[in-house]
Amino acid sequence: MNSADTIDYKVLGFDSQKYFKLQKQEVLKRLDKFAGGRLYLEIGGKFLYDPHAARVLPGFDPYVKKRIFADLASISEILFCVNYDDILSDRQLKNTEESYKAVVEKMLSEIVAELDIKPKLVVNKIRNEAARAVSSFVEFFSDLGYEIFKRYYIADYPDDVRKILSDKGFGRDEYVEIDRQKNLVLVTGAASNSGKMSTCLGQMYHDSERNIESGYAKFELFPIWNLPIHHPVNLAYEAATVDIGDYNVKDSYHLKEHGREAVSYNRDLEAFKLLRKIANEFTSDSNFIRTYKSPTDMGISMAGSAITDDEVVRRAAIEEIKRRKIWYQEIVNRGDGKLNWVNRCEELLAIAQK
Repeated sequence: MNSADTIDYKVLGFDSQKYFKLQKQEVLKRLDKFAGGRLYLEIGGKFLYDPHAARVLPGFDPYVKKRIFADLASISEILFCVNYDDILSDRQLKNTEESYKAVVEKMLSEIVAELDIKPKLVVNKIRNEAARAVSSFVEFFSDLGYEIFKRYYIADYPDDVRKILSDKGFGRDEYVEIDRQKNLVLVTGAASNSGKMSTCLGQMYHDSERNIESGYAKFELFPIWNLPIHHPVNLAYEAATVDIGDYNVKDSYHLKEHGREAVSYNRDLEAFKLLRKIANEFTSDSNFIRTYKSPTDMGISMAGSAITDDEVVRRAAIEEIKRRKIWYQEIVNRGDGKLNWVNRCEELLAIAQK
């Protein structure tokens, strides 16, 4: 399966223009909660182009995120995160022979071309900055005119909060200076585990040292929090991420605090715990993040409100799970994948078709 593929649906089940208006409006509302400071907005999933969403939500414009960010460009800066280990291992981000560095360069170039914002590049989890691959990576992007910021590996992260919030933790990292006129900071990355959440928390810590009250939220799409956990659209998301070990969970915090069921996923659950554990140590009692009672509260996701035909999106999502199963099988056949990815898609398909 080519991850860039979309489908020309004749029958639609999603209103992309409604989603555009609602999602942009909610981002601005959240930004207003941090008036006088800034909002670090972690971007979940694809940044500029989302073909998966277009396949499972017939009518979804795969470029709608880009349209939202373009409208917000005048008040935005972008931090682009990469992982030290991915540089060393030359992590393969696409089903091609392209190097990690080449793919990152393409992603950055696309952001510059589409949004006219030059991202600031953040290298996370550095253990040995003299490593040849890392120094070469930094030099390459510096020569292209990108500002590079280094953040260092913390052995006891995220357990030792005292160490994290000290000169041996976040205090050791290079602080990314943000234009005072750009109070929305979009935090994206090359791939999963690029250190986006840690970058947000580290920046918030440095802001607090400078008497700047900043906050955090996550721009979400999947899983769709106000659809049932076994809705085919949410199961299709899980099928798309079985190779990295993601799975959907019920947001028990949300049910307890708000009396309403909501769906999240494993890494957002951990992110919420981390936010409360670390950020509450240095933010003021009046900081809006103190009102987050659940992973769902932490996110900004209006996709569920833009579904216009549930049956149409159900059918599309089931076909996507089938597509993922075939794709994973192709990877297994060439010796690069794991059979349990295929088996998990079989299980998800059986649940979706009930």
